[in-house]
Amino acid sequence: MIALISMIYGSFYFLFFKKLKLFAESVRNISIFVGFGVVLVGAIVYAWWTFAPTTVDGRVFQYVIPIVPNVKGQVVEIPIEGTQIVQKGDVLFKIDPTPYQFQVDQLQASIDQAEAQKILAEIEVKRATGLVRSSAGSQSQLDQWNAQLASSEATIASLSAQLANAQWQLDETVVRAPFEGHVFNLQIRPGSYVTTMPVASSVSFVSNEIRTVLASFSQSAIRYIHVGDAVEMVFRSIPGRVFAGKIKRITRASGSTQLSASGQLPTFTGQPENSRWGVIIEFDDSPEVESMPQSSGASIIAVYTDRGKPVHVISKVVMRMNAWTGYLTSP
Repeated sequence: MIALISMIYGSFYFLFFKKLKLFAESVRNISIFVGFGVVLVGAIVYAWWTFAPTTVDGRVFQYVIPIVPNVKGQVVEIPIEGTQIVQKGDVLFKIDPTPYQFQVDQLQASIDQAEAQKILAEIEVKRATGLVRSSAGSQSQLDQWNAQLASSEATIASLSAQLANAQWQLDETVVRAPFEGHVFNLQIRPGSYVTTMPVASSVSFVSNEIRTVLASFSQSAIRYIHVGDAVEMVFRSIPGRVFAGKIKRITRASGSTQLSASGQLPTFTGQPENSRWGVIIEFDDSPEVESMPQSSGASIIAVYTDRGKPVHVISKVVMRMNAWTGYLTSP
């Protein structure tokens, strides 16, 4: 684009010196023309880079959720295929439910037994109460059956809580999609053993919950960028289109200056800090955005700040030139 601006300015040489002959082709006039051109082109480029900055470091961002089951066991069924789009709640895979079903049945049998003991205690309490009223029975016997009844009720409550947890574990043998999306790099197969350890996730789930663009700008280019500024983006996977968006968040920080607690003193090299800062860009509504895959790379992104609006047209031209040259394949 700088070359194009220079060529446009250079065309005025032929207009002023050759065609209209407004100025004589002297060393003085040519030097003034060239010097003025250098200053003018430099000022335009400075304003362009400052008030409508561009970057080639941008990509579509989606949440990747490590799927870690809440129960462990052997996988018995996988009803999906890799990269297959699934809806929220669809089954991703199933774990052998046999041991968990056994625990549910065992607790249910224990509850039934406790219920029978409770019924017996209620009958004996009723009988002992009548005997005590007619002075045919002892109060101690009634107290024992009341204690037995309370114990049965407490046992039932405890077993019911255990049964609820066991039933939850049984239900968790069916692992479902947390959002609409797809599983990337599906490697588990029937017979695989999965655990509940977060460091050993079974699959990576790419969620369609959001689609935003993560981009970076130099610290000098980002100083006039604010949340809400308009953005235009061109992606390699969809040539010929310019997508619109807005700045959602700005992160004025980087990991290069992050210090961790340790016994080591920080080492300074004397080199200038030139790490880039990140921005989150939100797409405007567009049907094609829904089909844009995660990690789609942007060939160029332009931000239009609230200053220097006349130079915004330069970035707009650059964006459209880049969109149409996107039909050319790249290595």
